[in-house]
Formats: sequence, C-alpha cells, structure tokens
Amino acid sequence: MRKDFYIFRHGETDYNKEKRWQGSGIDAELNENGKKQAEKLIESLIGKNVQIIYSSGLRRAIKTAEIVAAELGVETRIITDLHEGNLGQTEGMLKAEVAEKYPEIYNLWYDDKVDHWDITFPGGETKRQIFNRMHKVLESLLHTKENVIGIASHGAAIRYLLLGLGYRVGKMENCQMFHLVYEDGNWRLED
Repeated sequence: MRKDFYIFRHGETDYNKEKRWQGSGIDAELNENGKKQAEKLIESLIGKNVQIIYSSGLRRAIKTAEIVAAELGVETRIITDLHEGNLGQTEGMLKAEVAEKYPEIYNLWYDDKVDHWDITFPGGETKRQIFNRMHKVLESLLHTKENVIGIASHGAAIRYLLLGLGYRVGKMENCQMFHLVYEDGNWRLED
C-alpha cells in the first residue's frame, strides 16, 4: 500500500509578519499576503491528484486549506490534532522576546538533536508530544479510502513530525509544502 501526503504550512498572518509566536492558543486569520501565498500553493498541487484536504482547526490553516481545496475541487475536513504546538507562556510574544526571556529553551527548541526532544516552554508541549500527536493523525489516515491526501498544518507541528521521522527541514516558510510517502511500512520524504 502507498499513500501520498502533501503537508503544507498555512499562509501568513499578521503575527507571522510581526515575528510573533502564535502557537495553538492564538487563532489568527490569514492576511492578504497569506491568501496570495495559498493561491500560489495551488500551482504546486495541480496534477498531484489530491483527493481530500485535512486541516488543523485553527483559522489560518482552515482558510489556507479552503482556498486550495476550492481550486482543486476537493473536500476539506478538520482534524483538531493537526493544530500548532502548544507554546505555553510564549504564545503572543515576539520571537526576540522569547529568545531573551527563555534563552536556553529557545536555543534547544531549534536544535534537532534527539536528546533535546523533551524540551518545552513553561505550560507548553514538548517536541516529542507534538510528534506523537501528529504521527498518530497520519497513522489514522493510513486507514482512509483516499490515497493522495493534503494536510494544512503549522510550522512546529510539521517540523517535529518530520524530525521524528528522521528529516530535518530547517526554517519553514509560510505555505511551504512537503511530500511525505508511506509505502511498504516505511515513511519517506520526496521532492
């Protein structure tokens, strides 16, 4: 059995533009640039035969998914566990403020070493918890009838899902997309 997942980050919000952390607790709308990014994302998905798009329940991901799904002529469904990581007390703070207030945690948050897998901001999820939540969703989608699935999610959620599967993706742009394939019991990232 083979399943193709086209996993993409939502378009830009004003929080992204301001370099302010949203996490799962801030439900910002896409700004005009974010809507344009979602429209541009469609070009990458045309011809991929996406059959459905699953989205986080946060508005920025839902709107991105709806823009793409409308053009592709497919349904959008919400899976709340595709939400962004819970960033605890740092949600709503500027990235620079987070780095200043929690320098050790901040530096380890962006470190891809597995021995930093359990790092968390006060009141937030660990990288391991984010991975486990996202991976559980993908595992459940292996049992759906669709073989080509779009997923609208968030930066940390996607980053730590892929890291847990052995792939480092570095800085992620809004509407950046990853092609993840499940085949013969294995996950692989394709171009």
